Amino acid sequence: MRSPLRGLARVWRGIEWPVVWALALAAVVLGMFGWSQHAAPRGERLGPLDLLYRSLQLFVFESGNADPPVPWTLEAARFLAPLVAVYTASKALLAIFADQMQQLRLWRLRDHVVVAGGGRTGRALARAFRARGYPVAVVERDGTVETLAGCREGRCAIVVGDATDPAILRRARLHRARNLIAVCGDDGVNAEIAVAAHEAAAGRGASPLSCVVHVFDPELWRLLSDRWFAATGRDPVRLEFFNLYEKGARALLDEHPPFGAPGVEPIRSPHLLVAGLGRFGESVVVRAARGWRRVRAQASDRFEITVVDREARAKVDSLGLRHPGLGELCAIDAQELEVGSPDFERGAFLFDDQGRCRITIAYVCFDDDSLSLSTALTLHAHLGRCGVPVVARMEREAGLASLLGGRAGAGFADLHAFGLLDRTCKPELVLAGSLETLARALHERYRREAAERGETSATNPSMAAWAELPDHLKESNRHLAASLREELAAGGFEIAPERDWRAEPRRFTESEIEVLARLEHDRWMAERLRDGWRWTDGAKDIGRRRSPDLVPWEDLTEAAKEKDRVIFRVLPELLGEADYALRRSTNSSMSPT
Repeated sequence: MRSPLRGLARVWRGIEWPVVWALALAAVVLGMFGWSQHAAPRGERLGPLDLLYRSLQLFVFESGNADPPVPWTLEAARFLAPLVAVYTASKALLAIFADQMQQLRLWRLRDHVVVAGGGRTGRALARAFRARGYPVAVVERDGTVETLAGCREGRCAIVVGDATDPAILRRARLHRARNLIAVCGDDGVNAEIAVAAHEAAAGRGASPLSCVVHVFDPELWRLLSDRWFAATGRDPVRLEFFNLYEKGARALLDEHPPFGAPGVEPIRSPHLLVAGLGRFGESVVVRAARGWRRVRAQASDRFEITVVDREARAKVDSLGLRHPGLGELCAIDAQELEVGSPDFERGAFLFDDQGRCRITIAYVCFDDDSLSLSTALTLHAHLGRCGVPVVARMEREAGLASLLGGRAGAGFADLHAFGLLDRTCKPELVLAGSLETLARALHERYRREAAERGETSATNPSMAAWAELPDHLKESNRHLAASLREELAAGGFEIAPERDWRAEPRRFTESEIEVLARLEHDRWMAERLRDGWRWTDGAKDIGRRRSPDLVPWEDLTEAAKEKDRVIFRVLPELLGEADYALRRSTNSSMSPT
């Protein structure tokens, strides 16, 4: 719940200087009247300039001594003028020493999050991390009042400068940070920040810096995400890629599912409407198609999508080329309509020849809030009487989006606002890149396997949920996920984005699993020995760093070997959930199955 004091502070910032100037003027006017009233009984004749001079002297604590009786106007001016002067001087001193105070605040930061980019996305992320208790430093080239005020409101440390400069990142104490998130408005600048982070993060300890780079173009994000830049002993940075629209599409479809609520029978003949096939609209179409593949009753079943965009046909053709198999999952009806045109306003494309509604849910995906809301209202006028949900993508849930909630939203049943920044600028979503997602999935699989063996978190602390898992065990899971690429390459495989959705997941043979499990055990043992673990003939002891499994593969028990084998048995499914697939590398030395 928002604090009333914060609301008052925000209001005061908006009216602060007009009020100060008004009080200063009031002090001058009251002082002039007061001195005039004080001088009259004494026979003093003071001209306008004399009155003004004496009144101005009140601001510097001069000319305040007056023989009684003192008129109330002069009495008020004698207190009001110094108060205005003290307040203004204190604000000036704070501004002068603000940089030094920021340096002191930055010097104390440890295990914090550095957000490079103080725009709307950056400020939303900074607020979200601070709300979760993370210390945050914001690096922004443009030290405007809006940027600084937004960051200070969230109690974030601020560094004004170019985040592509390693020296500026060092000022943000990057070598002691836990995460760097690059969310500037340009993909090239974000990439430069990631490069600069390698130099600025030099001197870190064993734990690498997690660097999340935002890529605005979903297609470029997919191309970059097919590689995991895993940190090694020589690399202080682990690189992940994040796309606002892809994460937003996932969140949108989770909150407003296109095929029915989870756990219930899917809608028999779903028909989606997507208005606006920009970056976000494309991500919604692709994510919906992937979701349909998991819920459809038969492999030949398809669902329908009507796309409304001024360049709908060209964009749909391009989407099909970039995603082979899309046409086998859905039939796309491209409606080249200008929103606001008579054909769109009439809404004939929403109904069949018998006047029955074709649409089961509508998503409005325009970038402009006003356009998105007006389009959603037009669609709701046609679809509302059929009980069809209409979801409008908005930047934030405040502003225009607030019109759809509370009393203001009365009469707009089934019309919903989806605040893209509010829903996606969350720590758990931003940090859940390909590597982190796979690390968590591997840990959850380990927990299930351990539970089936009768283990509990009391007997095995490694079974704790991810949120309660100690940092060194989280890092161990990340190292496992990061090392899979090298292990698979040694076994003749590679991980690539899943492009052809028609293909069945590629699975390992038992002989391949044996080779890969041996490689994983060798990696795990080297990691444990490097971290100070030692062999014991007793039970595993995390506190003392002792394990009975620190022996060569040949000397392992079958139960211990099975822990490594199961990783590669379930890996194809885990990769599929993250939209990746296995394929044999071109220089494979292992025989294909």
